[in-house]
Order: sequence, then C-alpha cells, then structure tokens
Amino acid sequence: MRIKSLFGTLLFLFTLGFTCCSEDDKQEYYLELSQNSCEVIQGYSISIDLTAHENTTLNVKNPEFIDAVYTWGVDSYKAKIEIKGKQKGETDLVVTDHETGESAMIKVKVTEYPMPHLAVKQPKGNIFDTINFYLYNEDSKSINSNNLSVVCDSIVWTVDEINGSFKVFEHEGVGNHLTLEWGHCFKYPGEYKTNLTTWKDNKVIFRHQLTVTVTDEKDFLEYNWKDITKTSQAWYTYADVLKSSPNLMTTYGLCGTVPYTEVRVFNSNMTQSYQLYDYFCNLYSVPTYEDNRDKMWQLYDELFSEQKIYPNTYPVAIWVTERVNIVLLLLDDYTESPKYVAYAEPNRQ
Repeated sequence: MRIKSLFGTLLFLFTLGFTCCSEDDKQEYYLELSQNSCEVIQGYSISIDLTAHENTTLNVKNPEFIDAVYTWGVDSYKAKIEIKGKQKGETDLVVTDHETGESAMIKVKVTEYPMPHLAVKQPKGNIFDTINFYLYNEDSKSINSNNLSVVCDSIVWTVDEINGSFKVFEHEGVGNHLTLEWGHCFKYPGEYKTNLTTWKDNKVIFRHQLTVTVTDEKDFLEYNWKDITKTSQAWYTYADVLKSSPNLMTTYGLCGTVPYTEVRVFNSNMTQSYQLYDYFCNLYSVPTYEDNRDKMWQLYDELFSEQKIYPNTYPVAIWVTERVNIVLLLLDDYTESPKYVAYAEPNRQ
C-alpha cells in the first residue's frame, strides 16, 4: 500500500509539473505589443516591439498615411514593427497572429514634416556682392533628402522682382538632388522678396519668404577706386543661380596711376554684348552723351585718361555720374567678331 501511494503521489506531481510548463510556454507566445498608439513625423520612422508567431500580418487602414513592416529577431517570436510616416493624418494598424487568431490595433498619428525654412547669412549687401542663402529647420533637425522625397516633389527658390528660379530640392526618380546653401549676386539695388516654395503633386504645400536689401554704395559696381592698387590678371564672373541677364564679368587695373574697371557680357556675340547698354541705362539712366560721332571722340579724349587701351574702338555712349565715367566701346580688333565692352574710370572733375 505504501508503494502504490508513493507512485500515485509521484505521478500526480509529474502531471502537475508538465501541465504548468505547457501553460507557461503557451502564454509566452501570445500576441503582445509594447504600445498600442504612437506619433510619427512625415518621412521619419518609429519602432514598436511585437511578440507573436511568424504567421502574423499587418493591415494598414489608410496606406496613404504610413508604411509598416516588421522584422524578426534571433528569437523567432520577437519582432519589431517599423512605422514610417508618409502623409499628415491618423490611421489604424491592425496586427493579426494567425496561429492564435488574436488581433491588436495600433493607432498612428502622422504629424507634418518640419519643412525647411529660408535663411540668409547677410540680409544686406552691395550689388555684385555674393549674398549667401541656406536652408534650416526651426527645430534644428537635420534636413534629409530621403525624408523630403516622401513629403514633397521639389523646393524652389525665386525672387519676386527677377525672372527665373532655382531648384533647391528635386526628387528625380530613384535619386534626389538637394542644395543646402547657395549664393546669388544681385545686379541692381533694391529691396528683394525672396521665396522658398515647396511643391507636391503640382500644388504648393509650404512657402517661406524673406527680404534682402541690396545697395549701390561703392564707386562702381563692386569696386571702390582706392582699393584698386594693381592690375588684375583675370576676369571675374558672378554667382547667378537665377540666370538673369546680362551675365556680366569684370576686371580691373591701373592706367599709370588711374584705376579702371572693364565690363563685358560673358561668352557673348555682338548682339548679346550690347546688353551692356540696357544694363547701364537701367542702373544709372540714359547716357549723358551718345549718337554724335565728332562730339563722342572729343568727349572720349577729355573724360578718359587712357582710352588707347583698346586701339581699335568706337565710343557709342558715355555716362557721367558723380563717382564714375563709363564709356560703351565697340571693339573691332580683327582677332574676333566685333563686340561691346564698358570701360570705367573715376570722375576726376
């Protein structure tokens, strides 16, 4: 009797122990989420821990708002659900374990991506100074082209008073182009309203504007006569991302002790080089003298110290201002087709 009783007791304990272990193992694989709601920014991702069988699916109620995928870890019952925000809004993500038939829901809120704003390093400059613009986020987060490609198609910089545009960001098929900083030289003084416009599906979804002030306070364009102490060995071009006309280039030097500056239209033919006439008319006014052949040669000799810097020239127009004398010359030096050049010296009167 004692043997039977002992055997029965052992059998009862073994059965109880086996039953308890099986129930623990089964509970370990129940569907479990680390959180049932989350908030994610457009273009960014967030992870939620998942415990379930591998035969588990994710169903997004509004797939235009988010993407959701899961990856399994070393433990085949542990996974991470990665949720990436695509568009501002709210949606539900349903997680279903088909082994147990359990389901759970994650409520997801997608907030707007912090659109880049427009900033400028110096809000005031002189004509032909390079004014440097750049992108920044108000929350100081880095600007990522991959994140931008989720929320917009392009970002364009424009200036109200100037034709043309510059694409700061563009989503191009599988690639992206992003410019975080750029420079531009303004050719005329004035108050300029500059705009950063974000586009999505041919619609404006964000715009930021700032104003810069451009002055004409130097003796001539970007030069002060006192600063010219030697002759340059190069011609200088200027940053113009809007490709506004004319595309000017300059050089400077000394004729004896008299400083001078020359201006041309870059890579131009005769007709294009005549844009210099319109430019100086817009900058100063109509010429002080023009269209009088005999008078032009006399004035050319009187107003300029070293007109023979170009041996084969014809003076077309002359501007006389408080600080500078400018002559528009037609060149015919037989080495290239005729072109126009502007030659400027201090007004010594």
